[in-house]
Amino acid sequence: MRRQRLLKRLQERLQVEFKDRALLEGVFVHSSYANERKEDGLESNERLEFLGDAILSAVISDMVYRAFPHLDEGRLTRIRARVVNRKVLAGVSTGLGLGELLLLGRGEEKAGGRKNAAILADTLEALFAAIYLHRGYRKTCQTIKRLFSPLVALYSEKEVYFDFKPILQEMAQKHFKEAPTYRVVKEEGPSHRRIFSVEVLLKGRVLGRARAGRKKTAEQLSARSAIEVLKKEGYTL
Repeated sequence: MRRQRLLKRLQERLQVEFKDRALLEGVFVHSSYANERKEDGLESNERLEFLGDAILSAVISDMVYRAFPHLDEGRLTRIRARVVNRKVLAGVSTGLGLGELLLLGRGEEKAGGRKNAAILADTLEALFAAIYLHRGYRKTCQTIKRLFSPLVALYSEKEVYFDFKPILQEMAQKHFKEAPTYRVVKEEGPSHRRIFSVEVLLKGRVLGRARAGRKKTAEQLSARSAIEVLKKEGYTL
């Protein structure tokens, strides 16, 4: 009964209801558990993990590519590496309660496998593969974006090298005779990992929005978005 409650809670968090219970259960079958029960013909989650790894990398790459059009390949790669790494994935996995659902062999259980970062990260990737097989790429992409958007913002801050606010200031004064204003519209997350949502306005119009772990970074990113909007509308420096 407890396992059923945990599985139900997970599906509610993911906003995904699995019709195929065997597919969902397969996410949590560690190789140590499958090896101890070879007579049951169980398959470990390793194949799912292989597929989920590729899907996660593709979605995060797309997120980073679209969020930072001014960064070159090397910087984009560094941002992706900060997000798609064992420690970060294990943290997301723990937040979803995947460790409690793991099916481990006796030895792995005694060794503390439910808190093993590598196992937790692999299980998360297996989960994404299961969502993909069950609901397709679009739903999987939505799920990953919801879980990782704050992390992309947080771990990308060191790559924001350009100072966009003075550029926007100059464009605003030149074309509108008015300075842009910035406002925090939302704060979320725990105190040690706050995420700020910031808007930049010009003549009462919202020109850019951004989220980041520091207010100043969010302002820079929102200014960058505003500059792109103004350029598309024909305004230049």
